[in-house]
Order: sequence, then C-alpha cells, then structure tokens
Amino acid sequence: MDGSATPGLSFGEIAERYDRCRPGVPSAALDWLLPDGCETVIDLAAGTGALTRSLVDRVPQVVAVEPDPRMLDILARNCPQARALPGSAEQMPLPDRSSDALLTSMAWHWMDPRRALPEIARILRGGGTFGVIWNHRDVNVGWVAALDNFSRTLRARASGRDAADATSRRHVPDPAPGLLFGPMNEVRLSWTARLSAEELVGVLGTDSSAIALSAEARRLVDDGVTGYVRDVLGLSGDRTIELPMECRCLSMTRNPGAVP
Repeated sequence: MDGSATPGLSFGEIAERYDRCRPGVPSAALDWLLPDGCETVIDLAAGTGALTRSLVDRVPQVVAVEPDPRMLDILARNCPQARALPGSAEQMPLPDRSSDALLTSMAWHWMDPRRALPEIARILRGGGTFGVIWNHRDVNVGWVAALDNFSRTLRARASGRDAADATSRRHVPDPAPGLLFGPMNEVRLSWTARLSAEELVGVLGTDSSAIALSAEARRLVDDGVTGYVRDVLGLSGDRTIELPMECRCLSMTRNPGAVP
C-alpha cells in the first residue's frame, strides 16, 4: 500500500462518507479473534476507524495504522483513544515484537503478501494473532443480491464497462502461513445492520467500484439506487431495514521461533 498511485488510497476521496456509512464489525468476530490477555492490538489499514472504535473498548492499547492521510485525520479526530500512525502493511513505524495481535478488516486485497507477511510477523510477539476480516453484504439473500446486482450494473454503465461483467468479484487468495505462522483457522458469522434508506445508499456508495467513478457519476448512481430502494424495497424517510451481513474471519498464530 505504498505510494499515492495505490488503488486503495482512492477511498480517501470519500473519507467522510466512508466514516459515516461503513458498517462496523460484529462483536462476535472480535470475541473469536482477540487472544486472551491481549494488551496491545494493531488495526492495520484502519481507514476511518470502524474497527478501531470497537477495539478501544476491549484492549488497553490500540494502534491504528493507515496510509491515507485523509482517512487517518478522521480516525484521529473521532477516536482519540487510539494511537493513529501513517504507515502501510509493507512498512509500519513500530518496533519489533510490539503487539499481541494485528487485525485488518476489508483491506487484505490491497496488500502485497510477499512484503506484508514478514512485516506483520516482525511486529507480532511470539504466539501473537494475525487476523483478517471480510465483512460483506450477504448476497445469498435474494433481495440483497438483486440490490447488489442493480447497483453494480449502474456503476459499470457509468464507468463505460460492460454491464455483463458488473457482478464479477476478483478472487483474493487468503494469507499463506508459510514458516512465520501456524495453520489458518476460520469462522463465518451472520449478522444484520439496521439502516435507513439514506444509510443503505451510502453503504453501496463505499464499494471500490463506486469510489472509482467521478463525483458526478457517483451522484447519478446514488440517485438510481435511491429510486430502487424506494420503489422496490419500499424504503424511504425514517423507515429502516435490516441488511443481512456475512463476516468471514481468518486467524493465524505467529510462530515464536521463526525469523522474518
């Protein structure tokens, strides 16, 4: 995640919206990921702090590392309990063996595994936990899949891409333990986020394919999704809906004797 040309840094273009609309992580995920007696945890690629805000209620020392200064400014302002630092998965401004756990939510796909895994191992104490969180809308639910397909198609048309490819998702390989980490463990959780129409449109507008659009194209897509939410889902004004979510958590333990 180094350099201004990194695609992940485009999220800073809508940092305020990202902070306002992105759903947090279910508490059960942190129950499973955080090791017993965790004193220090790093939130890597922390964005505007959706995960960070949950961690400060659980762990005495929380360090949020984020490469985009626009995102980091919002995080520092809204979550002063955490230590906010500029940095990336490939280069963190932290000493060796300084953390009991390192978590990253919805960001592993922006990282270079060949450089990130040794750096993560350097930061973790022996026996420390490396956790990856994927927190998506549950497209196994019919109305969620239909809404997802509709919004992706609008974005594809707005960007000039083939709408037939709008629903394709890039496969992201899981982290490979190698010699530095023990075997991968996994848990899948289902939960719901209660959202208004405005919040639901906002969540869809934080997808990476929406952020890649121009400001005018994003506005037009928002208008189209707003109409769909109103006319198809019957959602407007103060009415809310429970958005089904699925959270996939991966966890590996740092091998004490392995040298990065």
